[in-house]
Amino acid sequence: MGDIVSKSEIDKAASVHVLDYLQTKGEPIIKQGHNYYRHAEHDSLVFNTNGKWYWNSRSTGGMGAISLARELYTMKFQEAVRDVNGLNITKTMDFSKDINNEFVYPKQYEVSSIENAKSYLVNERCIDEKVVLALRKHDLIAEDKMKNLIFKWRDKDGKIVGADRQGTTKMKNKRGTFKQIMEHSKSDGGFTLDIGKPNKIAVFESPIDLVSYYDMIRPEHIRLLSMSGLKDQTLIKGIEQTASECKERGEELKKIIIAVDNDKAGREFTEKWEGEIVQVDVPKNKDWNDDLREQRKLEREKQNQKSPGMSFSKNKEFQYER
Repeated sequence: MGDIVSKSEIDKAASVHVLDYLQTKGEPIIKQGHNYYRHAEHDSLVFNTNGKWYWNSRSTGGMGAISLARELYTMKFQEAVRDVNGLNITKTMDFSKDINNEFVYPKQYEVSSIENAKSYLVNERCIDEKVVLALRKHDLIAEDKMKNLIFKWRDKDGKIVGADRQGTTKMKNKRGTFKQIMEHSKSDGGFTLDIGKPNKIAVFESPIDLVSYYDMIRPEHIRLLSMSGLKDQTLIKGIEQTASECKERGEELKKIIIAVDNDKAGREFTEKWEGEIVQVDVPKNKDWNDDLREQRKLEREKQNQKSPGMSFSKNKEFQYER
């Protein structure tokens, strides 16, 4: 009879919304309007909330998850049906919500372990394990069912107002791994790490750069804020919030640190921010994680020269306050 799938299998897969399928697969999609989304890596691949999709550059389209799986992943029909059903997809997107609605963190997609996330941060990104475990302890990071690392954006009251999703496995795209800001995340929010009682603020382009900077420098009494890009509104909101909290304690905001990437876009962003209390910290390489990985490599080489086969970490857990 060959390779066949049953009618019930086909019906089940056919009932899955194309955007729910993409979300569960970890594909980066961006909302374009009230009824439309597009793929972040394939600009001409667009989706309607009614379930239809069209790939303009290929002049092809379809309806639902099965047809998209066949086109996007070059699967046979039977493979596509099994792939859709094998994910055990539940409804992940509520299209009745307006784009300006409040962010709701999808706690149901978290898993209890962060083993994949920890392995990625420690082994791939060279971040100290104690720092990773401290982030977990304070519920600032998590892992979802697709093995993505989640960086939770919390406001001054500890409420989750947005999140970054960072893939922990390699993907065939220009960024190497899946990256996404969760839908409806606060437009001027970002992943934040407070050390002590912040009277300074430093801003970064990504949560991993933020954590890498902390791991290398171990600053005190500072707010570290990821803009998840180069966003004036996030920096402005961060400055206003930190300055307000300083005032409540009878202090003044002492310093604003711009610590974005060492590239053309980063330099252009930095040039817009000049002032008496503004300090620019530039990574030696392209970004702070590149610097951290270089530093770890030198530390390992130095330690191996002293005691071959032995290694240790002198880093301590950060003292986090919120």
